[in-house]
Amino acid sequence: MKVTIHRTKTYIGQKPTGGMGLQRWRNLGYPEKWIFYGVLFIFTVIGMKYVIGTRLPEGGRPPYLFLIWNAFLAWIPLGLAVLLDVISLLTSRTAKVALSVPVGLLWLFFYPNAAYLITDLLHPFNRYPIAAGTRFWEEISFWDHLFTLLFAGLLGLALATISLASVHRLVRQAGGRWAGWAFAVAVLLLSSFGVYLGRFIRWNSWDVLRHPGFVLRETAAYFTDAANVAHALAFCKWIFLITFFCYVMHYGFARVYRSSERIRGE
Repeated sequence: MKVTIHRTKTYIGQKPTGGMGLQRWRNLGYPEKWIFYGVLFIFTVIGMKYVIGTRLPEGGRPPYLFLIWNAFLAWIPLGLAVLLDVISLLTSRTAKVALSVPVGLLWLFFYPNAAYLITDLLHPFNRYPIAAGTRFWEEISFWDHLFTLLFAGLLGLALATISLASVHRLVRQAGGRWAGWAFAVAVLLLSSFGVYLGRFIRWNSWDVLRHPGFVLRETAAYFTDAANVAHALAFCKWIFLITFFCYVMHYGFARVYRSSERIRGE
């Protein structure tokens, strides 16, 4: 009788079985994601420093302190995206579904808060003292106000883009390329509408969570007016265009970078 003995070979550089968990984290983009999130946090701190330091010409309390709260809300979707990454590593399919659905819905509820920051650009024109007939745009203090809000808006767009990219990757892994893109576009459309609700009807994510029935009734009543529908469409198209443009640029550049890395590695 011929006995065949199978031996396990160990190659130089081969990772042990215990490294599979680490490899799964790497497949999700870590630790590079942590570095990127850290850089974003540093820029957020810098942006909030300018928010606190910006004053009106007559002095007084900083006029844009509400941006600190808005920036905190904009970070919540990114935190939930990290939690979804953690859930995706669970071995139990039942646990994955049971946890990813509520966390995913929370992520969707809070997601518009990130892109909402770009609408705060209106506040310098509302709060900065602009005298009629003056060349206010020659005043550096006006540009300090405007660029402070612009920087906060760019932070919001960055947080929205990378948060969606992280969740998009999970959806693509689960359902394929087309499902991933359908998800991303649907989220951006819903987010545009969410930004409108926040800016013009003044709903926020907490209202949806605490009083969903009341929010639905009042929103439905608001959109029974055709003028309100036209107003919403005119506004939402710009939010969608801006956020979709940022997302496509980020996604395309990431694809080009990964392709070049693969070519260099061959």
